[in-house]
Amino acid sequence: LNQYETEKIAASLAPFGFRRVQADELADLYIINTCTVTHKADSDCRQLIKKAVRRNPLAKVVVTGCYVDADPERVKGIEGVHAIIRNEDKERIADLLPSVFPDLFEEGLSSHESVHVSDFFGHNRAWLKVSDGCNQGCTFCIVPHVRGRLKNRQAGEVLDEIKNYVEHGYQEVVLTGVNLGHYSCHTEEPPVKNLAGLCRLILERTEVTRVRLSSIEPQTIREELLRLYSDSGGRICRHFHVPLQSGSSRVLRLMHRPYDAATYQARIASVKEAMPNTIVGADVLVGFPGETEEDFQETTKVVTSGSIDYLHVFSYSERPGTKAAGSADRVPHEVVRDRNRRLTAISEELLRRALKRQVGETLEVIAEHKHDDGQPFWSVSDNYLKVQLPPSVEGGKRVIRVRVTRATDDHLEGDVMEPRPD
Repeated sequence: LNQYETEKIAASLAPFGFRRVQADELADLYIINTCTVTHKADSDCRQLIKKAVRRNPLAKVVVTGCYVDADPERVKGIEGVHAIIRNEDKERIADLLPSVFPDLFEEGLSSHESVHVSDFFGHNRAWLKVSDGCNQGCTFCIVPHVRGRLKNRQAGEVLDEIKNYVEHGYQEVVLTGVNLGHYSCHTEEPPVKNLAGLCRLILERTEVTRVRLSSIEPQTIREELLRLYSDSGGRICRHFHVPLQSGSSRVLRLMHRPYDAATYQARIASVKEAMPNTIVGADVLVGFPGETEEDFQETTKVVTSGSIDYLHVFSYSERPGTKAAGSADRVPHEVVRDRNRRLTAISEELLRRALKRQVGETLEVIAEHKHDDGQPFWSVSDNYLKVQLPPSVEGGKRVIRVRVTRATDDHLEGDVMEPRPD
């Protein structure tokens, strides 16, 4: 989500003559688009801000994003920060900065109201924000506090952006939003009642090769979406990332998550049944206040049930203003750290098994980046596995077919096949 917003900011500044530079080059203007989902994210953002100030003390430094909304005074107090922009003003950043930094903006130039992102800096896959905000109100999550309630974009805007991406060579578009599964749009014709309806429009009215769904809540995975996924002919990527958070139904209730462990497992099973070789990932939060060892064992049981292929493991981080903040039933730090370590080890084994299952399969991949200068490209398969391309294969936005011959602990290797017939 932040990646898309960052690229949108960059595109809106291009008409003023700004040019993106690599991280190791000096810049006149640094814009740090922050996150505040955990205290570590806050710390990382502060370090990035300070790094920008050190790199070029003469540059202007602007900070925007969720950390600004969570703690504006602290961000404003960091030495070298010249301006902060709240989330609600992020899309207007190109209109706001000329009056703040008139020496950086030439007179007579202006941004374009309907500016489209046409290049994702250093990336061969495109992101597209279709919604923002969340109404769910999980007791551990600060996102609704800093991004507000759910807001969905008009389907026509989404289609226009995807068509623009296709014109610029992108073959994969990742749909993203804070709560993607709750997408709907009734303000234009034809009305789009849900995410399945939006995906159907994209498949029917654009020529994008493949669409990837980013993180999607389990309770929003419904029959209509699964049918479309199954019938899409591979245009919807064989990858679902479905947050679990806990395998204990008791803890899920404390978190105000709108499902129980059995419902989660049933939805994941339906995804796997809909399309062979679908890779499923899950977010898991360990150490939520009140989580017992029994609760943790229930989580372990769910994640090792055979339907989940990798985990993103997070330790509970108290966020000011959330309902769980200040709870007296805190889990000791050393226990949280141990549970994180144990689940991370499980995730590594789950991924190894998923990778081994790919040997002999033909996967469609898109190059991402090189290891280092002169080294082979890494790529991402439609089912979200890391594939190392042979040294002779160049990068680019095109889809490459790879017959998998070897699985390592964290990636795949194989032989490049002829392009898929149209």
